[in-house]
Amino acid sequence: MSLLADACALIVFHGYDGQTMSNAGKAAMSAGDVFVCPITVWEITRKIALGKLARPAPPGFNGSLSEWLRHVGYRILPMTWDSCEHANNLPAHHKDPLDRMLIALALDRSMTIITDDSVFEHYGVATIW
Repeated sequence: MSLLADACALIVFHGYDGQTMSNAGKAAMSAGDVFVCPITVWEITRKIALGKLARPAPPGFNGSLSEWLRHVGYRILPMTWDSCEHANNLPAHHKDPLDRMLIALALDRSMTIITDDSVFEHYGVATIW
């Protein structure tokens, strides 16, 4: 199973939110072959820049978020023109353009998204939390 973590999954799994996820979600995040889309890195770093989120990296790690993601073993999921176009052609169940992009990427690649957002399921994409 190919797994794609959304921003919330990364933040919660690594303990920077106070929320928790199910054992299935934790197992998925620990699987060692989890993809992260560049748009998710943009979303997290934007929240950091706006002061809405502390930098999600362990104390003592002085690198960037991208360096930390690589260090812990996440894989980059490239965006394609086709997936970008697909995201714009999805039904309007979800208004967030970043989440719509993740949904399109997951559908195009038959991936499961690690997310707590129940709206994703309206698109027929598999989710774990």
